[in-house]
Amino acid sequence: MMKLLLPALVTAASAAVIAPRDVVFEARNFTASCLPPGSTTCFYSLNLFMPGTMDTQGYNCTASGTGGPGLLPEIQGGTCLPSSRTFDVLRNETGMTVIASVQVSRLSYTRGAHFIPSEQIQLTHGDDPLEVYTAYVGPKDFPLERIW
Repeated sequence: MMKLLLPALVTAASAAVIAPRDVVFEARNFTASCLPPGSTTCFYSLNLFMPGTMDTQGYNCTASGTGGPGLLPEIQGGTCLPSSRTFDVLRNETGMTVIASVQVSRLSYTRGAHFIPSEQIQLTHGDDPLEVYTAYVGPKDFPLERIW
């Protein structure tokens, strides 16, 4: 019995390893920072496009909110004009998650998410030694994988 189960388990495990990720959006040129010096006004910006579609240019998305030292704020309903795409940024103790969404029918949405660990959000020094602000320092481009 064990001889029959082992090949099936190995086949299932290797299929899981090579299964492609379900990337529904890609973010390009993502930035997030609070205005120096020590301001609580923070801005998010990214270009959001859907790979595998005729959308090759994407849409420029922006949002702003109030943060604090070492903390970028949560955002609800960031806009990607002139499209109907939106994005949110949700925070927890380990980092933040960027979630993009587009309505595809009256009752259906396509949503994708990307997690950003806290290590990629840092206090950064500007040209002036007193100029300290919070900024995202991770990759500018990243995939957003389907969520339900």
